Amino acid sequence: MKPLKILDESLRMGQQALWATRMKTKWMLPIAPVMDAAGFYQVAAMAPVSFETAAMYLYENPWERLRLLRQHMPNTDFDFLVRSRNVVGWFLKPNDVVELFLKTLSKAGVHSIKVFDGLNDFRNIAFHVQVGKELGFHVKGLLTFAVSPVHTDDYYVAKARELATLGVDAVVIADPCGSMLPERARTLVGRVRAALPAMELHFSTHPNSGVSTPCYREAIRQGIDVLWGACTPLANGHSFPPHATIVQLARDEGRTVDLDERRLQEIDDWFYWAAYQEKRPCYEPAEFDPVGYEQTIKHQIPGGMMSNLESQLASVGMSHRLPEVLEESGRVRAELGYPVMVTPFSQFVGVQATLNVVTGERYSSFPQEMALYCRGYYGQSPGPIDPNVLDRVVGDQPLIDPTAHYYDKMVDKTRAERGPLSDEDLLTTLFLNPTALETFNKNRKPIEWDPSARIPLLALLKELGKRPRLRMVDVRSGNLRVGLATEVRTLPN
Repeated sequence: MKPLKILDESLRMGQQALWATRMKTKWMLPIAPVMDAAGFYQVAAMAPVSFETAAMYLYENPWERLRLLRQHMPNTDFDFLVRSRNVVGWFLKPNDVVELFLKTLSKAGVHSIKVFDGLNDFRNIAFHVQVGKELGFHVKGLLTFAVSPVHTDDYYVAKARELATLGVDAVVIADPCGSMLPERARTLVGRVRAALPAMELHFSTHPNSGVSTPCYREAIRQGIDVLWGACTPLANGHSFPPHATIVQLARDEGRTVDLDERRLQEIDDWFYWAAYQEKRPCYEPAEFDPVGYEQTIKHQIPGGMMSNLESQLASVGMSHRLPEVLEESGRVRAELGYPVMVTPFSQFVGVQATLNVVTGERYSSFPQEMALYCRGYYGQSPGPIDPNVLDRVVGDQPLIDPTAHYYDKMVDKTRAERGPLSDEDLLTTLFLNPTALETFNKNRKPIEWDPSARIPLLALLKELGKRPRLRMVDVRSGNLRVGLATEVRTLPN
């Protein structure tokens, strides 16, 4: 059997899920040469949210991060997640921005892109695939999974064929909410594999429901080519399964994995140290809770959105009404045609459900983005939108063709308004809101890091040096012995 390949997500989803995307570049660069030699198929270097967070909260230039990572990982294919027409940021971008962005990614050393549309409306990403192929990218198209009456295996097989027709190099069955059960992994991966036997096929799901391991096992049995994982300290929770688990699963199923396990351990050790330094938690694998799963699957609100809902209700003294909001979220999602609960659609559903509960009258109030969704601005909903909702939210307003804005000239307009800018600065200007851009430009700083930080003995001695009450340490490893002692003085009477 052919070897199983691993796409590393430690620097993308791992830190996004477990560190709130706040990992500084200084924690990535010391371990980059080891990751470069570990044998990963690809390394996910960045995504829209990590691009934004690097600039908005860490005041690091995300383009500089990419270049530095490329410098220290010269032999590894870098992967970048592209979020449909948002690309990076929240508002939709026309073709000229998409093209400039992909060209600039290529210059920064990215080799592969994975593109997704939360509605699986592939009109929104067809141009991405075309330009990506012209630029020589390895292009992956995502089938964004959800549980609903609409999202059947037949639906996904048809969508997989659409992606193949667009010319992608790989198809990804991606379960962003960890909602897939092993039985469904078996049928879905198996049917897509059978429909596209020559296509490179990826699979990913999250461990938060406690069934990612059996889902990955089923995917391996169905002939999956690539699985997504993370180093152990950045795995589990709402991240991806750890590499060690995937390697063991592959062995159990008779598949080899061409990874250097000594280097995998070194990567784990480093990020355990980084998590300790940054006071970040590390998670154990979750156990499957059938009752909790059935409750969650009704609304499928992801973890990040759940915390926002709890915060919003607490701010108005309505924390006790969270169960009502969750129940209402399931109703709203069904009425909106079962959108996959990813950004921005999970926000649309959650906010609308909250308004319905708080006001006491369903759809008496709704955000403008909700009306745009119902009018088709973001693309075709997976299922039909309830006619009564359309009457309340849309009324006699015309529907919107989502492809109409593809041909706007946003790049030329921005250059005319802002004056001469490098391609990187122009894109950063387009991706960040004005306040965030001003804050970034005011506070931006060069990326600083310590090349010696990964030397364990130096790190140990530095850490021990911070503990003034420690009198003596004796460290032995083989023939090496290092002692550290502090001078003890007796004060005169």
